[in-house]
Amino acid sequence: MFFTENQPNKPQDKLKQLLAETPGLWRGNQREHGHNLQAGRQSSAQLPSIQISGDLFAVPEPIVAPEQSPAPTQSTGFSDLDQLLPGGGWPVSGLVEIISRHKAIGELQLLMPLLRLRSHQPQSLLWITPPYKLHGPALAQSGVNIRNSFVIPAQTRCNHALWSIEKALQSTECGMVLAWQNWLGGRVIRRLQMAACEGKTLGVLFHQRPTPHSPATLQLELSAAPDTDEGYRQIGIRLLRAKGSHRQGEIRLRLPG
Repeated sequence: MFFTENQPNKPQDKLKQLLAETPGLWRGNQREHGHNLQAGRQSSAQLPSIQISGDLFAVPEPIVAPEQSPAPTQSTGFSDLDQLLPGGGWPVSGLVEIISRHKAIGELQLLMPLLRLRSHQPQSLLWITPPYKLHGPALAQSGVNIRNSFVIPAQTRCNHALWSIEKALQSTECGMVLAWQNWLGGRVIRRLQMAACEGKTLGVLFHQRPTPHSPATLQLELSAAPDTDEGYRQIGIRLLRAKGSHRQGEIRLRLPG
């Protein structure tokens, strides 16, 4: 479902107004001016991230920063993944980076329990420039409330998409923002992380390479894994970084059939 016209006082109108407040926010030194996100109506069938004390002459002990208490989390719906992640699940708010060199290896299945939960809350789900068409009936069959989902299409220019991500993350109208953008630097990730913290919103950013020293709440890398002997699909999940934690690790997760 895209934003629709002439329907006042509905969630899509609030989101549309939100995305029209600050044109050119991400323009920087680019030549593009203004904001012209065009979205037509689409049927649900196409719906398509010290001080050291002691002996003066003693050799000081190495300084190790204490691990901070993890932010509030909610279960991923997969026990093995809960055990891998600090706090036992997805962060309630903040930015999650999901890095994968290949598309459609199961990243949406990984998020499906969370999407089911978030889509039935009052706030909307915003999908920003997904690289493939989202199939409404399949999402609905999986329990996702597609009437509460809105899509900004893949052909949207990068600076407009980044601006939309930031404004949506800052808004209490959005309960979750899923966005696909490649080659983002640390400064951009930091800005999106700050926006998610400001709006207390959860953002999931899909891209193809890890950002060094990422300031995101959570950074995961996905990879394809061999099917199980029973024929179930698997996905490799590597925890690269988690804010406030030194934990790292890697698992193979069997995806639902």
